[in-house]
Amino acid sequence: MTSNRKGFSLIEVMVAMTMLAIVMLSLAKMSVTVATIGRTNDIVAKRNAVLQMEANKLGAIPFDSLATFSTTTKTFTQGTFSYSRRLVIQSAGTSRDSIKIVVIPTSNTAKKDSVFIIRSKPVSSVLCSSGC
Repeated sequence: MTSNRKGFSLIEVMVAMTMLAIVMLSLAKMSVTVATIGRTNDIVAKRNAVLQMEANKLGAIPFDSLATFSTTTKTFTQGTFSYSRRLVIQSAGTSRDSIKIVVIPTSNTAKKDSVFIIRSKPVSSVLCSSGC
């Protein structure tokens, strides 16, 4: 006697659902990991952009104004990124300064970063004495 049953048995459906659940859980974990890495990369990119902006700002101000620049820790917000900036300005003679800029993100996910800038006082030239 042969049976002409068509369709899936309950065991086959349960095995397929279990396999699907395992695959979906793996995909969910992977998507959470990708989102976390993306968020960290976003904060690191913003921190590096702010660090470059601060370095450019201190590189553009006149050399004689560096001594009057505030070195206290200040908190800023640039777009959606909040950070604290700490400066250390050390004089390495009368015509040279060493500047350390430290950017500390207010979020707990990113570490602080720093950059050093060496600024030299431009020498006055007799070739350019007429305001060139």
